[in-house]
Amino acid sequence: MNPTDPRRARILISAQEVFATEGFRSAEVKTIAERAGVGKATIYKFFASKDALLLTIVEENLNQIRDLILAALLSDVAPLQRLETLCRHVARFLENNQDFSRVLIQEAGDFMGDIQRQYLALMEQNLPVADAFFSELRKDGYFVALPTRDTILMMINLVVGTTYTWALTGEGSLEQQASDYMQVLIRGLRQEA
Repeated sequence: MNPTDPRRARILISAQEVFATEGFRSAEVKTIAERAGVGKATIYKFFASKDALLLTIVEENLNQIRDLILAALLSDVAPLQRLETLCRHVARFLENNQDFSRVLIQEAGDFMGDIQRQYLALMEQNLPVADAFFSELRKDGYFVALPTRDTILMMINLVVGTTYTWALTGEGSLEQQASDYMQVLIRGLRQEA
């Protein structure tokens, strides 16, 4: 089936909403189909199973986050400003896509292996860009304590933890919290000359 078919996009949006409100286990494909304005069989033409539908949602959202990160990393502003921009853009994406954030938090346990494989593949594909970026920061004494891969994992853990707490409590702006925490991280990891 054509990945640009508008029915596929409607199915993904509807599934994300249904998974976020009802939970993956309780969600019925019939409900997703009704919300998307398609028949149940149409869903199975695009996705082999409900599991495949959830993993596609995760994959496509991770790809959008990757694109935001790469755009920030490859911009022509100072490295620390790029880092703050990237942090803000990712947090804003997660805040504006609360359904995805909730789905990821609620359903990650059962699908952690698959989600982790998707994430690690994306990280491996883009590690050279990240390494070049962190090399720039290391010249100024930032992020010298860890190799690039570990630095990325630490930052992702910070964003995921912040997103988790924010999704559960609904308090404050995720973008502002992530930016504040990243500032603390940056200041705390700088080695003085």
